[in-house]
Amino acid sequence: MNAFDQLIVEFVLKHLSRSYYVFYIVEFFSDDNLVKGGVFAILVWYLWFKRSPNQEKNRVQLIATLISVFFVMVVTLSLAGLAPFRKRPFLDSHFYFSSYVPLNEALTMLSSFPSDHAALFISLSTGILFVSRKIGLLSLLYTFIFILVPRVYLGYHYPSDIVIGALLGATITAFFNYSAVIKNNISKWILPFSKDRPALFYSLFFFVTYQIADLFWGSREIITYIHKLYKHQF
Repeated sequence: MNAFDQLIVEFVLKHLSRSYYVFYIVEFFSDDNLVKGGVFAILVWYLWFKRSPNQEKNRVQLIATLISVFFVMVVTLSLAGLAPFRKRPFLDSHFYFSSYVPLNEALTMLSSFPSDHAALFISLSTGILFVSRKIGLLSLLYTFIFILVPRVYLGYHYPSDIVIGALLGATITAFFNYSAVIKNNISKWILPFSKDRPALFYSLFFFVTYQIADLFWGSREIITYIHKLYKHQF
């Protein structure tokens, strides 16, 4: 463990209240998908239909962001699988994370590094910045307070897990939003498709935002299931 992680984790344990009520409030925000992905799914729909002189441009940026999110999750989850396994802080004997809820067995099986939560929600917040500076900054603030801080408080991630995940999310999404080639292809193919085939387009659009609200758990389970079948066959 590096000094950066140790310093911040020890500060959190020493100075932030570990009372029953505070713990349960933080645990609620950390584990409830509605107050995480649900909020961002609503923002995407709101910004898509928000009337603006730049509405066409904003829609291109939103589509670029939604496409980038899939790459963000693939890169983050692949890195988690390829990098050396890292136990989560609440499993580290150097720290004492008092808990009032049963141990989440799923978290003990997954590597702490990097944080897919940080990657996903910083990615979305970065993309929203390209559409609305004000809403983007509020999204970043919301992500920090209600999504990232709770994961350190509960011992789900080390601060460096959060930082690397955030950098991955911000970098990939910024690339997609700055890329003239990607935006030109969106303008040329996807936006016309949204107008010509709205029923199909908005069905797919809903599916993507549902995946965000669900934190891609459904997709992860499908990928895991296919991987198990593949391993069993060979």
